[in-house]
Amino acid sequence: MGCDIVTGGGPGLMQAANEGSFLADKERLTNSIGIRINLDFEQSANPFVEQMYQNQTFFTRLHHFVLLSNAFVVVPGGIGTTLEALMIWQLLQVRKLNNMPFILVGEMWSELVDWADKYMVNVQDQLASPKDMQIPYCVNNFAEATSVLRKHHSQWLQGCEI
Repeated sequence: MGCDIVTGGGPGLMQAANEGSFLADKERLTNSIGIRINLDFEQSANPFVEQMYQNQTFFTRLHHFVLLSNAFVVVPGGIGTTLEALMIWQLLQVRKLNNMPFILVGEMWSELVDWADKYMVNVQDQLASPKDMQIPYCVNNFAEATSVLRKHHSQWLQGCEI
């Protein structure tokens, strides 16, 4: 789609995303970006990162992700991934970010949204709005995530509001 890819720059799914971006862009019109954090035990960036940024704190790293992104695709991950996902959800909830798809891939994330609905919306003293539960696009696989991205991407190109 001619988009830059921004990941944490590490192994596994992050490397797969950077590699796919790198291999698909023969003319080098886009960037495969890694945003790293300085940790004593952290591995180096994957070999498909073309542009790397180092951050001293998780807070600056997340802020950097937000500044570089027009869409957020969250795949299964650990506590750090969950922290990042919840922060993006909140920024969209309070409209500090607008018109950016927030795509959660996999069962673990749909269950998180179900949990939030159960304990924050479907209670006597609501802690969140039912509308907040509509912010994430919960999808089962990358094909569905790509479909959501394509819809939004075509609207970005046309300058439309979503």
